[in-house]
Amino acid sequence: IKTPEQAMAIILTGRELGIGPMAALNNINIIQGKPSVSPQLMLAMINSTREAEDIAIETSDAGAVCTIKRRGRTAYTAKFGPKEAKAMGLDGKDNYKKQAATMYQWRAVAAAARATFPDVILGMYTPDELGAITTEDGEVVEQSPEPDRSE
Repeated sequence: IKTPEQAMAIILTGRELGIGPMAALNNINIIQGKPSVSPQLMLAMINSTREAEDIAIETSDAGAVCTIKRRGRTAYTAKFGPKEAKAMGLDGKDNYKKQAATMYQWRAVAAAARATFPDVILGMYTPDELGAITTEDGEVVEQSPEPDRSE
């Protein structure tokens, strides 16, 4: 968090998501001017609703599959693997080379979470999806440079 404005944006985003100020400051990042949440926080928010009947995650170097079943609805399955990573230009990134299975897993989780619980996730993206470099547990290591707005 580099500025008071970023801190306020994080705290207010947390408030909108039903997260307290300290949890927000620890789990929400500003990437390219947009708030983002870790896929782990997405799962925590979903679990807090008590509306998730089942969450199944299968992960390997060949890809990841995440299926989320919300009470009273059909289960939704999201997949992410080498083909999707290559199409998005992610396969050359260091994290995708070193820990491909984990990166695939969190992409699949985020996609399934947004589709199954849009009212909880509120369209939030993960730092990785917004271009930040993250550790395998979703912690931001390096943010992408802010876009040049001088033009």
